[in-house]
Amino acid sequence: MSLITLLVVAVIIVIIITAATIISVNRAYAFKHTIDEKPQQSFRQNDDKFN
Repeated sequence: MSLITLLVVAVIIVIIITAATIISVNRAYAFKHTIDEKPQQSFRQNDDKFN
């Protein structure tokens, strides 16, 4: 295998890895992240105890 062939194969591999990285990052940023709403806490629990 000559040096030119080795360099061409290396450049092709780098291009494939770069393209795969760009595609996966674009898909990750396109994903819609959602979170659950925080439950409402009532701080006035059991007011009957103090009456």
